[in-house]
Amino acid sequence: MSTQDGSAKSNGAPSILQKIYAQRREDVEQAKSTPGTSPSDLETLLSLNLAPPLISVVDRLKSGPKPGLMAEIKRASPSKGDIALTANAASQALTYALGGASVISVLTEPKWFKGSILDMRLARQAIDALPNRPAVLRKEFIFDEYQIAEARLHGADTVLLIVAMLPTLQLKALYSYSVSLGMEPLVEVNNATEMQTALDLGAKIIGVNNRNLHDFNVDMGTTSRLADMTAGKDVILCALSGISSSEDVARYIDQGVGAVLVGESLMRATDTTAFIRELLCLPPKSEAETLKPAAPLGKVDGISTPEEALQLAKEGAGFVGVYLSPEHNQSISLKQASQISLSLRQLRPNKAVEYDHVSKETPSESWFHAHARRTANVLNVTSAPLLVGIFSSAPSLDSIVHAVHCAQLDAVQLPATTPLQWASHIPCLVIRSVPASANLRELQLVQKPGLHHFVQVEFGGEQEGVNAQAVVGQWGVPVILGTKGVAGESQIAALTEGVGPWAICMSIEGYKSARA
Repeated sequence: MSTQDGSAKSNGAPSILQKIYAQRREDVEQAKSTPGTSPSDLETLLSLNLAPPLISVVDRLKSGPKPGLMAEIKRASPSKGDIALTANAASQALTYALGGASVISVLTEPKWFKGSILDMRLARQAIDALPNRPAVLRKEFIFDEYQIAEARLHGADTVLLIVAMLPTLQLKALYSYSVSLGMEPLVEVNNATEMQTALDLGAKIIGVNNRNLHDFNVDMGTTSRLADMTAGKDVILCALSGISSSEDVARYIDQGVGAVLVGESLMRATDTTAFIRELLCLPPKSEAETLKPAAPLGKVDGISTPEEALQLAKEGAGFVGVYLSPEHNQSISLKQASQISLSLRQLRPNKAVEYDHVSKETPSESWFHAHARRTANVLNVTSAPLLVGIFSSAPSLDSIVHAVHCAQLDAVQLPATTPLQWASHIPCLVIRSVPASANLRELQLVQKPGLHHFVQVEFGGEQEGVNAQAVVGQWGVPVILGTKGVAGESQIAALTEGVGPWAICMSIEGYKSARA
């Protein structure tokens, strides 16, 4: 076996790389021969556009913190043995993403690294709804186009190609195939000869592995010695392996490194988010604290006239709700809703408004927090409440979309019985309402990101006596507390104590009573 496909040690014993390479060849052949996962099956699945959308790993590394962090999910390794066998790939990926990682590297080799292609798919699913999700790297010993097609179908944005285990012609073919699928590979090198091969290949992301894959020894100076070879070139230089402190990161930044891959240290960290911030010299971050409004926004439901809407706007309401289900005793027509919409829109600026606090970069934040932040920003600019069409029963999807267009609604509020996937078809913000007395499964479903934008939990009435802190206190997402069945300001204050809701919803009658 040649040096470029996992050479034997000088004493004739196979290297670790050679052992892994041989085992993965057997694994890939077995996968290819399994009905449903043959090469032709994968080609069919790709042709059906079943692979999830890509992002550019190059752009993601260039747009994020400097250097970009490639955070790795690694349960074990040949050199360290077991590291974190109980680690959950999806949970770890979400923590990395919200902590500030630009790339999430997932080991998919099962025997030595205890990973799987399922780990990568679940990691991707966990971060898919984030507005600025990290790129996903399949960290694998790749030697076959099959593995690249498999990676693409399971959600990878990029794959690893190791120069040390691939003959030059094979490396070129795999690189070209990956690029043809939209994935710019991370090309890994360990010495000057391999670096030149990667540069000749035209690789845009080159990772220098400080760990020699033949004996797994680590030399932190490897990246330093090769850094000059990429100077002045349109290449993102990445330092891989052995990085465990902000001092390591700072030293590599001075040498022109654009990204660092950290695995074991992150997997062992007791506070992963804090460790990421420390590595990248970023200030501490608490999403829940930084995005909570100084005071909850106000939402008032059941208005029926433009005059009521304008008065609520004057008094600082964030949302006004109109009932559009015919069976509701406060229901109004689409024509009336349109008149209310028109009156509110006339309050808004008739020209573009520059807003100094709009982020120049897309922050790393969760689905619900992102929508809460953006909506609060819009309300600050327009100084006019958003109009919400409330459907107290589940109508047809077409009737909801028709109402949005006819009444020019800013948002709709749907009951928990409405199919979750409808939200992706509705051309405005979607609030999903759920009673506080709902069962655990229903309360978990409404927290699923990527569909509706806000959750309103209804208290009072049948939910009287249900403790808000017990229901939503640990959710970690912005919540609208519905208090229509709660009588009196003192009762509302007691309900919201310790919860810190993003918004509080009242009925128009309750609001007028409280203002009297």
